[in-house]
Amino acid sequence: MRRIRQWIEAAAAAETKPFALLSGAAAWRLGGLAVLIGAGLLAMGQIHPEPVAQRSGIAVIHPWAKGSALKGDQFPFYATFANNGAHPDRLLKIETAAAHHAILKALYTKTGIVRPVELDELALPANGRVSLRPGTHQITLIGLYAKVEPGSFIPVTFVFERAGRLSADIRVENLGEPEHKDHI
Repeated sequence: MRRIRQWIEAAAAAETKPFALLSGAAAWRLGGLAVLIGAGLLAMGQIHPEPVAQRSGIAVIHPWAKGSALKGDQFPFYATFANNGAHPDRLLKIETAAAHHAILKALYTKTGIVRPVELDELALPANGRVSLRPGTHQITLIGLYAKVEPGSFIPVTFVFERAGRLSADIRVENLGEPEHKDHI
């Protein structure tokens, strides 16, 4: 206890840096613990590399879906698109070998009833972000060619007017995983 009190008092001193007070072995243990925690979070899907695809200022950030679907079903997925360029761009089409086709939908709830409306394109403003998320916009895969389960990945290609084609994998997550508010 005395040693902890001494460490806290020394850390409070203006000239001393707190991590300089750790012994070499303690610093290695602390670093190892941070790596283990990070690896555990990565394995659980709570940390993921961003963006998953990038070209000409357009970035695809964490495309994801939740749950499972059978062969022939429809399956919605979501993503965030960032446009770091000085010019607006448009998402024109989504291609995949995993389903017959994919459509972009907006979900309107103005009347109190959710009504999906198919969109021809999605505008990406210059230096802006657009997030597809449940209850607003989604991309729906129509006519899956195989069963989809959590832990799997679905390859897709996003076709943009200016940036061209960006390929990414949709990560299929468990229904109980937390929401993706960090990508909005």
